[in-house]
Amino acid sequence: MNTTDHPFTRAAASTLGAEALLAVWNEAYRGYFVPFQFDAAMLQRHMLLGSIDLDRSCVWFDGSTPMAVALAGVRGERAWLGGWGIAPDWRGKRHSLPLVRDFMQVQVAAGAREIALEALEQNWALRTYEQAGFAYTRRLLVLEGRLNCATRPGQNASPDTALTALATLPRAPACWQRDIAALRAQADLQPVCVGSANAITGAALIRIDGDWLRVIDIASSPDATDALLAALAGAADGRQVRLVNEPEGTLAEALCAAGLAIANAQREMAWRPG
Repeated sequence: MNTTDHPFTRAAASTLGAEALLAVWNEAYRGYFVPFQFDAAMLQRHMLLGSIDLDRSCVWFDGSTPMAVALAGVRGERAWLGGWGIAPDWRGKRHSLPLVRDFMQVQVAAGAREIALEALEQNWALRTYEQAGFAYTRRLLVLEGRLNCATRPGQNASPDTALTALATLPRAPACWQRDIAALRAQADLQPVCVGSANAITGAALIRIDGDWLRVIDIASSPDATDALLAALAGAADGRQVRLVNEPEGTLAEALCAAGLAIANAQREMAWRPG
């Protein structure tokens, strides 16, 4: 990996208090493509679900002024860029590439053998990530809308049963935010399952949030997809449905055929040592 060279001072995010880190985050995301301003509880939840390690997360200072932040999720030898931004006064000045490389060096020095990230397709930083050595892996969709399929009751199941099914059903590899570690950290999820008590063939973990049903993770065998979507429609009970980071494929196509639409899309990227 190339040696970094920039005029800023790097500090571990763990050296900042919670209030200061929140202020740096919100300044770095000011004017972003989609609203990404956090309050204290939202940032804490993001760090919990993303397995953020503040000792490996970075804040850069121009003198005494924080000007950029990058949060690092850590699971074993895998790392994740769980939020990265430069404050507006320092944007457009060719600082992004050396800072991303600096972040990568911190992760590799700590033992990372892979670094993953997701970025919106309209994100200016995509070219920076490519220059830093990240390779495109797949397209992840943000799906929204109302399910217009017939409804049916699901199979009674516990959250643990749904988690087991999500880990074993045929599916594309889960992205970082839908990994089992992230799912287990959310005690407020409700299961929606189809199949039988002894053989779950489709499963989703959901959260009801006012007028929205948020699908946190979903997987099914091909012959159970219609039944699972019908059970989801029943759970939604007329609410809008939102699913983030669903890989392109047959399940995404079925969700769109049932009434959801692509509201946004991200590129998943990964760096591994050459």
